[in-house]
Amino acid sequence: MIGGAARRLDAREEPALERVRERTGADRGTLTGRWPHALSHEPILRVSDVLALIQGEFPALSASKLRYYDAQGLVSPQRTDSGYRQYSAADVERVRFVLRQQRDHYRPLTVIAEHLEALDNGTMHERVSPQAVDGEDDDYLTATQLAARAGTTDEAIRELEAAGIIAQSVPGAFDRAVLDLVVACGAYVAAGGDVRSLRSLCLAARREADRADAVAAPVRGRGAVGEAEESARALGETAIAVFGACVRGSLGR
Repeated sequence: MIGGAARRLDAREEPALERVRERTGADRGTLTGRWPHALSHEPILRVSDVLALIQGEFPALSASKLRYYDAQGLVSPQRTDSGYRQYSAADVERVRFVLRQQRDHYRPLTVIAEHLEALDNGTMHERVSPQAVDGEDDDYLTATQLAARAGTTDEAIRELEAAGIIAQSVPGAFDRAVLDLVVACGAYVAAGGDVRSLRSLCLAARREADRADAVAAPVRGRGAVGEAEESARALGETAIAVFGACVRGSLGR
């Protein structure tokens, strides 16, 4: 039996399950497709969108962990023609389920995979909370909202976007996670910098982040996801320290 809210169906829940079967075209013996069946399976969310929706509850969730869940067959988003992962509301809830099982019940991924299979075929039940698919709040900010919270202007946001420093996560809105970057960029420009230099700084930072992920890849390949994340984080933090030391050491020369 699955701990927490996940459990075998009782007779009172059969009518609700029958309605789901009718909507999904499944027969009485089994459901088709992947759980949660009643949520949208339209792939409209990028990796950054999924992180924005879930990291408030699970701060340790990362893009590399999402890739690992995909490799293990736990959450299988669709791919664009260029190979980018795109998630649905149902995929987001599957990610939440896996994370809850790990955090609250310390279950290994092999057991979680068995539970997901049971949820897929309808022999077990897990309640889906309304907030699981709620992305219409402050997780996303329009350009005007982002400018107001960062203490800058709409024009400055457009300049950062045109330079490729920030990008919309959903049509017409930005991931709230870019707020800190926008604030830092505003301070840089106010101190005498320019957007062209900012772009160079951000590109260098992203190269270091990619390098940190690459260094951690062999560890991740052995299945040690937590160790890989710590390795990537450690290299990233040392890169930040080196950059800061170089700038400070070169000032006034």
